[in-house]
Amino acid sequence: MNSFINKKHSPGRSDSGSITVYFVLMMCVLVSLILTSILSAKVSAGRMQAANSVDQALFSLFARYDRDLFEKYDLFFLNAGSEGSADIASCITLLEDSMDYILKPNKGRSLLGAKNLLRLDRESSAVTSYTLATDAGGIPFEAEAVQAMKQTAVLDGITLLQEKLRQRESVEREGQQYVDHSKGSSYSDVEAASAEAQREKEEEEAGEMPEEESAVEVPEGFVNPLPALYRLYRKKVMDVVVPDKENISQKKVDLNQMVSHRNLNTGLGIVDARGCAAGADNLYYIAWVIGHFGSYAEPVQACGLSYQLEYLLKGKAKDKDNLSAVIGDLMRVRQAANMLCLYTDFEKSSELSTLSLIIGTVMFIPEAEPIIKLILAALWAYAESLADVRALLEGKKVAIVKSRETWQTDPEDLAISGGDLSRITVDAAGGTTYGEYLGTFILVMQRNTLTGRSMDMVESTIRGMGRENFRLDACISAMSVEMRIRSEKKVTFPVDASLCYLDL
Repeated sequence: MNSFINKKHSPGRSDSGSITVYFVLMMCVLVSLILTSILSAKVSAGRMQAANSVDQALFSLFARYDRDLFEKYDLFFLNAGSEGSADIASCITLLEDSMDYILKPNKGRSLLGAKNLLRLDRESSAVTSYTLATDAGGIPFEAEAVQAMKQTAVLDGITLLQEKLRQRESVEREGQQYVDHSKGSSYSDVEAASAEAQREKEEEEAGEMPEEESAVEVPEGFVNPLPALYRLYRKKVMDVVVPDKENISQKKVDLNQMVSHRNLNTGLGIVDARGCAAGADNLYYIAWVIGHFGSYAEPVQACGLSYQLEYLLKGKAKDKDNLSAVIGDLMRVRQAANMLCLYTDFEKSSELSTLSLIIGTVMFIPEAEPIIKLILAALWAYAESLADVRALLEGKKVAIVKSRETWQTDPEDLAISGGDLSRITVDAAGGTTYGEYLGTFILVMQRNTLTGRSMDMVESTIRGMGRENFRLDACISAMSVEMRIRSEKKVTFPVDASLCYLDL
């Protein structure tokens, strides 16, 4: 032992043993630092990889959007329907399968001995919230429609809709004033007219009536139009205005199965209402509705109902009933406008007064001219309205405010023809079409009613394409998920992610 020590410390030999121990200690520290850095880098890379895997999984899931909804209505929704409700469990399974392509790229594959450098394992998966198309009265559905129109709509179309609405409201307001005035004063007008007629009769008997009012010249061959106009008034409106009654759609639906009538599934949590503000967004939605639904003018064949815009307005189960109700609205609007024209247009007002005097003379009651004028004006405006609606249903345009050139009917001609309107409809240049009238009616609908019935027609159409179990309340608009992933079997971290079709 002593010899070894003496040998080790003999002169001329280096002290190499102390240097070796220092080097070993330094190497242990360096190796520990390197291994710790590698582990930290792998954990950080794993965290990023996990976040990427969740994002990819959501995008992959949302890429399974319903193709029929997109191709038919430009709407993006994930159809997760299964036995009448959204199958969230299947969505989670799809999410996990998509995540595995990133978390475990070698899983089930032979890559010539290649090894994944990151060890990532899913601990748990959960959908924390999701929104269905029908949630909150259909706000997600409406937002998708608005988003679609913002990408494709032309602003000139929106301006046109606004102008049509202003014109319609102006005509209806003025016409309603005349109608209300006539309704509110009808009895007093009759009494005043009777008193005036009695006074004139007494003046005539006393020889005091002016000579120019003592007689009215009756045209040769004159036919009293009141009986023909009254017979026209007594007919069913549909029989008069519909050009091809035999081809009216007889389709009907079960309202209890419609979105707006049945109990709906509801989502969990988030509802994205972007694009649902009032004002311009509402006009975008109206434009989407008009552009994607059929009507009497352009019926849809492969669906529950053919006259879809009429259903939006009236909500009845049968096409025929919806069409009849819309025609009734058209008649009221046109009658108010035509009454306005008869009393405000100088030529028409003069013609109305002259014809009333002639009819009174022919009936030997000239003193009843004021009453005859009221009756004639109402029947004549009604006949003109029938002609207007028939022209609209034939695909022609009708002037909102009539002039001599756009006025269609003549009482004497109707008396001779027996009230036949089939050959007198006029196509007014610059007028309003049937579809535009429907658009103005839709503009003043209650928003929730319009959205609910729109979803009815979308669902009905998709079902008519052979998918009888399709339900909009099983279609997902947005989703949030939480995934817990363990990295390197040492660190577990949660990854939260959300995705909405409006963000795409």
